[in-house]
Amino acid sequence: MTPGLLRDNPRFRALWLSKAISSTGTGIGRVALVLLVAQSGPGAVSLVLIGTALPVLAGPVAGAIADRVDQRRLLASCEAGQGVIYAALAATRPPLPVLLPLVILASLLATFGAPAGKSAIRRMVPGDRRGQANALLGLGVNLQIIAGPAIGGALAGLTGTSIAFGVNAASFAVSALLLTRLGPLPPVPQGQAAVVAEPTAPAAHAVPGMAPVPAAPPGRSTVLGDTMAGLRYSAGNPIVRSLVLGTLVFVTFAAVDNVALVFLVKRALHGSGTEYGLISASFGVGMVAASVALTMWAGRRPPGLWLIGGIVAGAAGTIATGIAPSAALACAGQAVAGVGNTADLVGTDTLVQQRVPEHLLGRAFGTVYAGAQLAAVLSYLIAGPLVSLAGPRVAFIVAGAGALLGLCFLRGMNQPPRPPG
Repeated sequence: MTPGLLRDNPRFRALWLSKAISSTGTGIGRVALVLLVAQSGPGAVSLVLIGTALPVLAGPVAGAIADRVDQRRLLASCEAGQGVIYAALAATRPPLPVLLPLVILASLLATFGAPAGKSAIRRMVPGDRRGQANALLGLGVNLQIIAGPAIGGALAGLTGTSIAFGVNAASFAVSALLLTRLGPLPPVPQGQAAVVAEPTAPAAHAVPGMAPVPAAPPGRSTVLGDTMAGLRYSAGNPIVRSLVLGTLVFVTFAAVDNVALVFLVKRALHGSGTEYGLISASFGVGMVAASVALTMWAGRRPPGLWLIGGIVAGAAGTIATGIAPSAALACAGQAVAGVGNTADLVGTDTLVQQRVPEHLLGRAFGTVYAGAQLAAVLSYLIAGPLVSLAGPRVAFIVAGAGALLGLCFLRGMNQPPRPPG
C-alpha cells in the first residue's frame, strides 16, 4: 500500500514533508508576488516570471553539483537561503528594480536544490515503487498550486503581501530543518550503485535504451567537465533528448497561461484577487487529484503513457479555461489542466529514474528541467505582447493548441524498456 511508503520509510517521509511545507509557502509567495506587480501591467508580470525562470537554465550545472556533493546538505542550504530572501521581501516590499534581483536569487537557489531532490528518490525507494514515490512527492509539491494560491490570495487580499511573504519565509525554515533528518546522501562514484532495496536491478551500463555512459576523465573531475559530460550524455540518450525537446515545445506554449490568467480573471471574468487565487488553486486541485490516483496506478502502466496523456489533458484544460464564460467553468478547465500536469511530471521523472545511470541522474534532471525553464522564458517573452494585443482568451487558446505540438517528439515513450540481450 502506498501509505506504507510514508509510514515505513522515514527518510522519504522527511523529504515529502519538507517539499509539502515549502511548496505551500512557495504558492503563497507566488500569488503575493504576482498581485504585487500586476498593477504595473502584463509586462511587469512577464518580467518577474522571467526572473523566476531564467536561473533554472543553470540546471545542467546544478545537476553536476548535485552529483558531486552531499545532497542533503545541498537541499537544506538552498531551502534556508530562500527563507532568508523571502523574509527580506516581507520586511521591505522593495520596488521592482530591487525585487527582481532577489526573486532571481531565490529561483537560483531552488534550481540548485531541485536535481538533488529528484535524484534522492532513486536512493531512498525501491524501483517498483518509484512511480508511486514520484506521485506522492508530486502530491506534496502540488500544495504549491492548491493550498498556496488559496491562502496567498486570502492573505494578500486581507492583510497585504508582506504577511504572505513572511509565511513563505517560515515555510522554508521548517523545510530546512526537516531535511536534516534525511541522513547523509554522499555522491555516488561512477559504476557504483547506492544502497537501496533493489537487489535485482541491472547494472547502470546494462539498462536498455541508454546512451553510452561518458568515461570519467583521468584525475580529479571539475564541475565544468561534469556538466559537459552530462550534456553529452543527455544529447546521446534518446529518452532524455526526446524529453528535452518535447518539454521545450509543450512548455513554450502552455506557460503562457501563467501570465494570462490574472488578466483573464480581472478583465474577461471581472473577478477579484481572491477569485484569482481560487482559480489558480483549481489547477492544484487537479494536480492533487491526479497525484492521489497515480499513487495507486502509476506502476500499472508505462510512465510514457502518463506523460503523453498528461500533455493531451493539459492542452485541453488550457483551451477550456480560455473559453470559459464564468469563474466556475474556468476553475474546471484549470483542474483538467492540473491533472495533465501531474501525469506529465510523474511520467517524466520515472522515465529518467528508469533509464539513466545513478551517477548521472542529477545532470539528466537538470538538463530536462532546464529545457522546461528555457521554454518558460520564451513563453513569458511571448505572453506579455500576446495578452496585450489579442487579449487573455485568445492567449489561452493559442497556449493549449500549441502545447499539443510537444507530442511530435514523444513517440514510443509509452513502451516499457526492452529486456537486455
